[in-house]
Amino acid sequence: MNMRSVLLSFVSLAILMSLATSAPSQTLVTFDDFDLSHAHAYSTNIPNGYQGLNWTNFGIVNGILQSSALGGYLSGYNYGMVTPSNVAYNAFGNPAEIDSPGTNFSFLSAYLTGAWNSNLNIEVEGFNGAAEIYDTNVVASATNPTLFTFNYLNINRLYFNSYGGELAGFGGGAGENFVMDNFDFEFIPEPSSLLLTALGGVSLVAFLKRKRG
Repeated sequence: MNMRSVLLSFVSLAILMSLATSAPSQTLVTFDDFDLSHAHAYSTNIPNGYQGLNWTNFGIVNGILQSSALGGYLSGYNYGMVTPSNVAYNAFGNPAEIDSPGTNFSFLSAYLTGAWNSNLNIEVEGFNGAAEIYDTNVVASATNPTLFTFNYLNINRLYFNSYGGELAGFGGGAGENFVMDNFDFEFIPEPSSLLLTALGGVSLVAFLKRKRG
């Protein structure tokens, strides 16, 4: 086998390895890794750094215990559970935000439910830097979690704003809060090791050609 064949084999192997290691890493966030099993500690704020993201005005609540605390009343916190028993929500019904402090990410999908209002409007904006890239308005039920597919690619910030709808008739509370479960996203690999490998291989081939010429 001559030098060129060996080199091409090496470059091909390096590219295949780079493809395997630089594939996007998809994460399904169920929020169930928080221990909220105590009667007096069934909710908490989502801390920055959770799942590699920063969370603003997002909390997590144990939907089952929250119902018990409200005297057995059901709400969208119960109906919105896809995987029991924790769900995320926007505190006080105010806008909420998810940011990536480092690598950009793609927001694929999430289950959304109105906590107290049926036909709750939820505007979801996706940004890359200061530029708004995506803007979608969805309408969520208060009694069934709905899977909404967004496919917001290569962003670094999500902004959620909920409003409108009408009271679903639940006892124990009111407001324009939304419930979120099974938040599906993936980080964008950066920098691209594939590109660096390919450029290195091309440069090496060119160097050897000059040396043999």
